[in-house]
Amino acid sequence: MANGGWYGTQEEWVRLEAPLLELDPVIAAFADEHSLALSKNHKDWPERSIRWGANPSCLIQLYLADSNLVLWHLWLCCAEDRGSERFWRQDRLVDGQQMPDFGPHIRNLLDEGRRRLERWRAAPEELEFATRISAVP
Repeated sequence: MANGGWYGTQEEWVRLEAPLLELDPVIAAFADEHSLALSKNHKDWPERSIRWGANPSCLIQLYLADSNLVLWHLWLCCAEDRGSERFWRQDRLVDGQQMPDFGPHIRNLLDEGRRRLERWRAAPEELEFATRISAVP
């Protein structure tokens, strides 16, 4: 997924996005309840992203990690840009699991992710150096 873009067939896309479509009502309700931005299929890849805040910003992202085995990650990231450096803290609440193993618990996982990210956001001094960033022309 690094550079994004779907290169498979429409049938494959339908099969791979189907588990997300089943969770969409719960994910959308969570985002609405907390007034958070929800996006879908960034870079033409099966995923859902919930974002909020600015410097530090928070992200909960559920994305397809392995299209052959249909494994998913639920990733948390809190990031802050300081000059030409980015600092962050990140973790996975779901690490390479199939949807039936965690999908029924998605609301609890989203709640836990939000709590964890808010703790990280409240302590930006604890974020770790991630990378140098360049200015956008």
